[in-house]
Amino acid sequence: MQTKQRPIILMRPGAANERLAERLEKSGLKTWRWPAFTILPPDDPERVKERLSDLSQFDMVLLASPTAVAAIASYVTKWPAHITLATVGSGTARAIRAAWGEETSVLYPEGETIDSGSEKLFELLKQRGFPRRVLVVRGQVGREWLREQLIAHGTDVEVLPAYQRAPLELTSSEINKLQTALFGPSPIIYITSTDSVGVLLHAVKTVSGADEWLQNGFVLTIHPRPKAMLEEVGFSHVVLVPTKDIEVQKAIQHLLFVP
Repeated sequence: MQTKQRPIILMRPGAANERLAERLEKSGLKTWRWPAFTILPPDDPERVKERLSDLSQFDMVLLASPTAVAAIASYVTKWPAHITLATVGSGTARAIRAAWGEETSVLYPEGETIDSGSEKLFELLKQRGFPRRVLVVRGQVGREWLREQLIAHGTDVEVLPAYQRAPLELTSSEINKLQTALFGPSPIIYITSTDSVGVLLHAVKTVSGADEWLQNGFVLTIHPRPKAMLEEVGFSHVVLVPTKDIEVQKAIQHLLFVP
């Protein structure tokens, strides 16, 4: 039985990470808030505003994530009637309806996170019929596979980078805390995307032994894709969990004192 609490490293970007951290801390648990990315304004906000002011050339707008929704919510008060909104999962669909009303129609793969993703949305589009022209709202990168598949099936795809993602860089105090933690139990890490895996390993690369310490810990993630990536780079204890905070909290509490 562990006599010392495993460090809890939370890597989900944005407000969701803060919300989960506050929930855990209210129950007496200490957390390390290491969001994989900090969200910044786009390089060219005028281009974003201008492109969204006239959507007559498009018949679908694909919003890649809740962050994409938040990035453009102030530019669009109401979507044109001819536009179909689409996304890759229920979390972003909820964000869309929160931004533009519960009656907003959204095409997305329903169900748990494990049933979501680019591949699932692609199957829906294949059944429905591919759109003629799609605007993909995202950060600098993302959803490349889906973009390529749409192009291969005759869809004209334009990408609109509506925000930037600055990857995690540890502060000197975080590095000191990490160096001290290497002598104790390995961590529990909550990580939600494949991109975040590389970000984590890069952030700790200057600390000797940190990568091995991390890989010996438990990792909670929400989709088979990041799970496969984590296992590929050496993490041996990776568990899929639902996205709801209460389920993540239960999983963390279960693992806290596992030998």
